[in-house]
This record gives sequence, C-alpha cells and structure tokens, in this order.
Amino acid sequence: MDKNGNVMKHFVILALSFAAMTFAEGFRNGTGFFVNSEYIVTAYHVVEDYDHNCYYDIQNDSCYKVHIVDYDAETDIVLLKLDEEPVEMPRVCHIAHTELPVGERLMSYGYIEPFIDHDLTVIPMNIRVQYRYDGDYSYYRMTGTLQLGMSGGPNFTRDGRIGGMSKSISNMERNTSNLVKSTEVVRLLRQNGVREYPNTRNVKKCVISIVNSIKVFKSAHDEWGV
Repeated sequence: MDKNGNVMKHFVILALSFAAMTFAEGFRNGTGFFVNSEYIVTAYHVVEDYDHNCYYDIQNDSCYKVHIVDYDAETDIVLLKLDEEPVEMPRVCHIAHTELPVGERLMSYGYIEPFIDHDLTVIPMNIRVQYRYDGDYSYYRMTGTLQLGMSGGPNFTRDGRIGGMSKSISNMERNTSNLVKSTEVVRLLRQNGVREYPNTRNVKKCVISIVNSIKVFKSAHDEWGV
C-alpha cells in the first residue's frame, strides 16, 4: 500500500472531471467508481452546484461528457451516466449487498492531488460503529482519517467487494471518518433501474476515478501537462 505505488501501479488510472469555479480560486477534488460501463457513483457534495461535467480518461487523454441521473442529498450519493462510451471498457468491481459487521476492515482508495500525482492514496479503515444521522440513512463510522479529495471513493473489503463510499471526516471523534454504506449505493441503483455488471474480482484492476472540473482540468493541463 505504498504511496510510491507498489499496489497502486496495478490499477487502471482513469479520471472523472466536474466543474469548479476557477483554477485561481482552487478546486474541489473527489473520487468515484464505476458500477457498470455506463454509470458512475460518487459523493453528491463533490458535484453539487457544478456544471459541464466530464469523465476524463488519463491514459487516453480523453474527456467524456456525463450527466446526473439521480442523487440523494441526505445520503450524499449521486448517480452519473456517460453520454458516450469510453475508448476502453472500465473494469468494475462487485458491490456488497449486505451490511458489514462492526470491526470489519476496509481499505479506502482515492486521489488527493490528481493533477500533480497520479498515485492513489490508500488508507486502512475499521468499522467502529453503525452510526445514524437524521432520518433513516445509516453510515459506518470508521477508525481512520480520510484525506481531502477522497470523497466518493470506494472502500474495499478483504474479499474484494466495495463495502462503502467515502463521505467525510467525522467531527464526533478524533481519527474517525464516515462512510456511506454500500447498501445505500445499491438502493439508489435499484430505484433507477440500474444493474451492476462487475467484470473483475481483482481489486487491483478496478477503475478508480478522479473527480474534478473541466475548467480546472484545462488549466491544470496547460500548467502541468497532465
């Protein structure tokens, strides 16, 4: 799980871009994951109030337009659909359809400086408690601290399933973070008639996506030659 890439170098590096304000003002990073070849899930707060959404494929230096299909602000999930097929079909991992027990170990993946460093950041997590916000939406409170840019990223179980989606750092306790349960992701997919089509059981081949803005991407592309 080396930051220099012993595990991360095996991943297919792709990117997903969303609109921020301007490059000079900074930008909001996030991470997402495919559920089939057409649909991507990420955290709603990453794309909220943003326009000109784009899926950016780093390897092929291509940007594919996407649009929001549905979202749930309470659970902080958004479902996106590509308007055109990417050059290469993404590798998709399995999503856990049942809740995970307290103590389950997960590995959280995400990009924190995607236009500077293409390596994935990996943070070990353990489910501390089943935590409930207002209403019926449940989250896992995890031991471990997410970093800026990891919102919307997948958290993998030891058997290679996506067990949750990164949401936020918890303000309730130190060194804790909140994950949206994978069951909430499945619920959003089902209510929109979207089926998952996993095509790999190898976590190291799953597509992890960068979330950012077209304006920022263009500025970063000119500045750094990404």
